[in-house]
Amino acid sequence: MAIGCVHTEWLFRLAERGVFGGGASVLDLGPQDVQVSRAWLTAAFDSHLGRRPEGLDLLFEGDQVRRKGQADFYRLFGAGDYRSADLDDDRADYRLDLNEPPTGLPRFDVVTDFGTAEHVFDIARVLRTVHELLNPGGYALHVIPVFAFPNHGFYTANPNLFVEFARANDYRLTDFRYLDNLFVREQLQAQRPGQAFDFDSLPIRLDDMRDTQHFMTKVVVQFARNLAAPETRDVLAALNPNLRKDEPFPSDRYHLCFVFDLLFVALQKPLQHRDLVAPIQDAQGVAPLPGAEAAGEKRKFWSRVPLLSRAISAAQSIGARR
Repeated sequence: MAIGCVHTEWLFRLAERGVFGGGASVLDLGPQDVQVSRAWLTAAFDSHLGRRPEGLDLLFEGDQVRRKGQADFYRLFGAGDYRSADLDDDRADYRLDLNEPPTGLPRFDVVTDFGTAEHVFDIARVLRTVHELLNPGGYALHVIPVFAFPNHGFYTANPNLFVEFARANDYRLTDFRYLDNLFVREQLQAQRPGQAFDFDSLPIRLDDMRDTQHFMTKVVVQFARNLAAPETRDVLAALNPNLRKDEPFPSDRYHLCFVFDLLFVALQKPLQHRDLVAPIQDAQGVAPLPGAEAAGEKRKFWSRVPLLSRAISAAQSIGARR
């Protein structure tokens, strides 16, 4: 997968909450292509910060983000050291088969999974790896397909996985956003430079998962609405210049495979590291997670939380050697 305009808007949201504060170190599971234009990103920083950060121009070749521009991209949000891990990508700092346990890698303040876990056969191993490579107090950022994306990767995750993972392992659910019709929303956001994405108005919410039947029904109903929506037709029609103006919609003349939903979720690891506990699903629904409603509190970009987590990690490491 890649980082588009909606993903970038989410990064602005996370930066406001201190996720990249204190020069946080970042590990990218698979170096992601950043697919935003110079004009769009410049307008986004003007809108969110009222200024253009130093180094913004270094990110681009012409109007597009450089293929190896990931480190410069994350620095715009306050991150420090950037590394990536992949089995095949020539941009990766570490060669890592995510089906296997990591060896010899340091811990990081932020580990990003922006469309990688679903492509790994042992997806549970990916979650364990993220847990093992996170500093105490660090953040796991996942963007993963959750509905109507058949044959993209090996898996389509259910949102309850991440809530129950957080519950079983004392993670804080920092942010949880169900992005229905993501491709269409992404194309529309790209046409609105300087206009913030309204995550709080998304129709499917964490509270909907308290009742599994209600949640499943709401997801299917929203998908049906998206499939028939005029904006969906307009976006998909633009992908096929040979369409007649009177072509019925929906039909197989449109790229209906691009109507799908993703989950954007941020989890904060507890300050005390422990071995991962496998979560257990309650088929009736997802009970509220303590502290989840308070996850919207804002901090400044220069929040010291990652620095604190690194200090705790270092102290624990010293104690273990004694």
